[in-house]
Amino acid sequence: MSKLESVGVSGAARDPVVEFFDKRADDYDREYDGETPGGYALRVRRRIVLELFDQPGGKVLDLGCGPGVMADSLADRGCKFVGLDPSSKMLGIGRRRFQDREGIHFLAGEATRVALSDKAFDAVICMGVIDALKDGRLAVSEMLRVLKPGGTLIVTFTNLVSPYAWWKNYILYPAATQWHRLRNGGQIEKLGGRTLYTHPSAHGLLRSQGAEIIRTVNHYYNIFLSPLDEILPSAALRITKKLEDREWPRPDWIAAGFIVKARKV
Repeated sequence: MSKLESVGVSGAARDPVVEFFDKRADDYDREYDGETPGGYALRVRRRIVLELFDQPGGKVLDLGCGPGVMADSLADRGCKFVGLDPSSKMLGIGRRRFQDREGIHFLAGEATRVALSDKAFDAVICMGVIDALKDGRLAVSEMLRVLKPGGTLIVTFTNLVSPYAWWKNYILYPAATQWHRLRNGGQIEKLGGRTLYTHPSAHGLLRSQGAEIIRTVNHYYNIFLSPLDEILPSAALRITKKLEDREWPRPDWIAAGFIVKARKV
């Protein structure tokens, strides 16, 4: 076991978010290949992040790396990849998958408490994490601390004004939580409760810690409110692809997520 892999996370097992991802690590890993709206959303997000990435050959930190879905593509670009995640199950998948590949390492850690040196990375990416954190500002501060001056920061956000994202976070998940709590006598994990962002609030968060905004890209135009997209996955996927590829006209504000590329100044 490398020095990176031996770093632990104090109390991570008691964090309900960590427990949630520990439970669904295998499903999450398989979801990237699924012909479902959710799998398509993950693939589109990964593709856009790679299109925005501009540090080939550099040292990259993937904050909230999960099972290492970015590792292979970044290693193919000559990068040294370090993935950090609090979920031991996610890290286990990544370590097994890339155990024979040089330049790919995984460590346990939290986004708001990164046990790595200042100015150590040419790029930091953070996908699907910032919305679930209680202190996004502290996490961004940590990202920029470990980033070299002039380095690239790429962060994904969930869009507050998207009907799909708003409905899921503020209506569907709270209702499902209450329903399951009643059925199970109060023993149920809380669903939803994420912090959603507008473009200005996301830009303000990054700028407040010393980042310069370079570009923002919207993604995932799903107009089938959950659980309708799960009930009619083929129709939802077909229409979402047409909107994503601009085969049909679409307003940008309906995108469920957006990705911000920034620079440390």
